[in-house]
Amino acid sequence: MLFEKKERKISRKQQTYKAFREKLEACENAVHLRWSKFQRNATLLKRQLTWQFNGHLKKKGISGQIRVSYEEQTLSLEVKMPQDASNNSVRDTRGLSGGERSFSTLCFALALHEMTEALFCAMDEFDVFMDAVSRKISLDAIVDFALAHGSQWIFITPHDISMVKHDERIKKQQMAAPRG
Repeated sequence: MLFEKKERKISRKQQTYKAFREKLEACENAVHLRWSKFQRNATLLKRQLTWQFNGHLKKKGISGQIRVSYEEQTLSLEVKMPQDASNNSVRDTRGLSGGERSFSTLCFALALHEMTEALFCAMDEFDVFMDAVSRKISLDAIVDFALAHGSQWIFITPHDISMVKHDERIKKQQMAAPRG
């Protein structure tokens, strides 16, 4: 009788173990599936970010890409200037002029903003070190982007904003120059 009681207890424990083992395998399969989806999405997001970044750079005749390493937790920008006949990309933004660096950073911000859902964005002196032509291209790109996406942008700049196009959804506020 004691033997049968112990045998029933062992049988129940084996059934419980089998049920737990099945649940564990189901969880492991779900984790594996989620991990593979995460890796696929991470790869697609890297491609999309580079594609968006390069698309914004092309407005000025520049090409580039973004290298993302999830393992090393790094992100680097590579920019190829059209006047560079050596076919070398600038891998460190310190190798760019101030205006080129500002424009590349702006293109990176636009690429990121395109992949997120932010209702507004504020940029302070985004056009620092840019010449008039680059500033015009940058302002046009940002304004067109904001109008197309329906987001609100606030720009703070000491430079002239008279070249910003007029639209019913654009409001320009210019402060008086400080007295010296």
